[in-house]
Amino acid sequence: MTENLIIKKKRFCLITTFYPPFHPGGCGLHVYHLANQLARDGHSVDVITSGDAHAYKLTDQREGDYPHHTGVTVHRVKSGTGRLEPLLTYLSGGPVFSGPQINNVLDKGFDVIHYHNISLFGGIRSLAMGSAIKLFTQHTYWLFCPAHYLWKDNKKVCDSKECLRCLAAYRRPPQFWRIGGLRDRMLENIDSLIMPCRYMLRRHREEGFAGRLDTIPYFVEAVETGDFPELEREFADLRPFFLFVARFEEYKGPRLAIEIFMKRKGDARLVMVGTGSLEEELRELAAPDPRIRFLKYVAPDKLDWLYANAVALLAPSIWPEMGNQTVIQAQSCGTPSIASDVGLLPELIRDHNAGIIFRTEDEFLAAMARMEDPEIREGFVEPCLRAYRSEYTPQKFLERYYTLIESIAT
Repeated sequence: MTENLIIKKKRFCLITTFYPPFHPGGCGLHVYHLANQLARDGHSVDVITSGDAHAYKLTDQREGDYPHHTGVTVHRVKSGTGRLEPLLTYLSGGPVFSGPQINNVLDKGFDVIHYHNISLFGGIRSLAMGSAIKLFTQHTYWLFCPAHYLWKDNKKVCDSKECLRCLAAYRRPPQFWRIGGLRDRMLENIDSLIMPCRYMLRRHREEGFAGRLDTIPYFVEAVETGDFPELEREFADLRPFFLFVARFEEYKGPRLAIEIFMKRKGDARLVMVGTGSLEEELRELAAPDPRIRFLKYVAPDKLDWLYANAVALLAPSIWPEMGNQTVIQAQSCGTPSIASDVGLLPELIRDHNAGIIFRTEDEFLAAMARMEDPEIREGFVEPCLRAYRSEYTPQKFLERYYTLIESIAT
């Protein structure tokens, strides 16, 4: 239970499009861990999630086990229409066939309803459903970017709003609900828009969001470290290695990571963990360099080993990153990061001296060389651990979370 903060036991409902084991990215994992943390603190937690939307992102469920505390109940809503319901939600901004099932759960009555990624499940109109303290975490720029990531035409950082043309480049239809004032009317139901970083809060203010905005950084469970003989044998040929963990999409910088790494000399390897639309292209790019190894989705215990044993995590994002949980996971076991100077990454790294921030390709290359010096790398270990313990533990998140809820209630 969270120490130094007493809060009456509450009924929480978390609403999200994606949820383990059918999650393409980090927001679904965040909801999963939040649900279990709340239950461990004695609260009752219901999770409402789509049983249809993952078909647009995944062909199979993720590897690994995702056990739940007995205080968590998961409602995986299937509309009976397959991929049609997520499409209609995307277009109209509301649940079409799944609405009654969502309402059936919300009618149980909750103290707190916490919305997460509702882009393909529930939609903006679901913010008016149910009655409780209502929180809405922004995991992407979805409220003002139809493509979520400010990644214009699927090839560069957005520098001007041309949303219809941009959606055409993504081969996505326009969203009719964005016409008029529906978004702002629905947001009147929300008591707090939660941002995972100061950068996100500032960007939303710049876009004209005038309601209550609060910053609560992400949390992660600390990476397990220790002796794991089976994993040592499985990954015996990797050390020393740099680690990249992200979707293989241009905006995450996997191509940059490979191209800069291939300019290096020496025996260190690069381990690329992820999947995405660029996977085949990246494998072809890296084929001439036997030091580069690709792993698809990795079970949590194996990923922990990779974080704990990497020389450094590479986070060369091109877009304005707004919620990188991999950097925090690396910090939790003392592994520094090498990251681009965009979005929230300086908040996570430069502010804590938990790695090296680069602006140019030459600086990226030099940063990898520096990290291979054992003395230099060792100097980042304690700052990483200190940053994690002071800012990104589950306990610190819940302390901030409960304080926010109590401030709204009073």
